[in-house]
Amino acid sequence: MQVLAWLSFVIGWWRGGRTERFAVAVLFCDYAFTRLTTGMAGAHQMVAVAELVVTLIFVWMAFTSDRWWTLVTSAALALCALVFVLEWANPGLSLSAAISAQSGLWFLVYLSLLSGVAERWLAGEKAAGDAPSRRPKRFAS
Repeated sequence: MQVLAWLSFVIGWWRGGRTERFAVAVLFCDYAFTRLTTGMAGAHQMVAVAELVVTLIFVWMAFTSDRWWTLVTSAALALCALVFVLEWANPGLSLSAAISAQSGLWFLVYLSLLSGVAERWLAGEKAAGDAPSRRPKRFAS
């Protein structure tokens, strides 16, 4: 899972458009926040709130962008948030079962980001880094 996450971060930033780069930034911040809060008191609740925020950002992206993969990602993240609700509603649910369910959904999140970048590449669209700069060249010869 870690390899897929880092692979999607690197490829999404390197070959993705503005939507993909914004998604990478949001997912990387969530990834870093999750790793930094692991082991702290109340970490599980902080991660749940952070995941809700990330879900809302991706739902916003799904409604404002023209990319299909943002819909898949926001649906997977919404299901991840529902796993937290299920944990609180059913105390008999083990933490390992909840983490297992969320891991599968996060696999879908990273895979959909990679698929979105692959679609952009196959369609011949330029990456955000390949776009011409808006700044004028100072020393044009």
